Amino acid sequence: MRASWRDPDDIKPDARRVPRDITWFRSFCPLRKMSGDPRSGITAAHIMAADKLREVVDVATMGYSSERPMIFVAMAAQPRFGMSGADIARVKAMRSMARVLRIFPPNQLAMLEMIVLRNVNLKTWTLAHDNANPAVEKGRLLSILDRLAQHFEAEIEDDIARGRRLAL
Repeated sequence: MRASWRDPDDIKPDARRVPRDITWFRSFCPLRKMSGDPRSGITAAHIMAADKLREVVDVATMGYSSERPMIFVAMAAQPRFGMSGADIARVKAMRSMARVLRIFPPNQLAMLEMIVLRNVNLKTWTLAHDNANPAVEKGRLLSILDRLAQHFEAEIEDDIARGRRLAL
């Protein structure tokens, strides 16, 4: 999916007033595509909450990679004195993911998983459910995203304030 965003490394623009924009490709996000239509109801808060959920699920399921030496040296196994930073981040992400999963009932979790985590568009979701009305499914998606944005609101604001996330 073609997209453009502000360069996070361009903190001091030369003679420009605004940071440099990068235009490149990113993985497909049905919410970003829907947000192009003003009638969709998808807001920047919805997209940032979906990105936060994707981040939490990725860290909880895959984790961060730990630091490894650049040159392989055969070392004997040594005892570890506690968890590494990557392990601690993974446990925190698992807790955060569990808190999010408790908010939604199973039918809403299925929609959240397919549209937000697996990047299936709303039309495909509606066609997969035979008697689904597209307007009702869109309303259900907006309700789920509102709740998700409300859940991650403080964390997203903190990330933006600390410069770890760019505001859309």
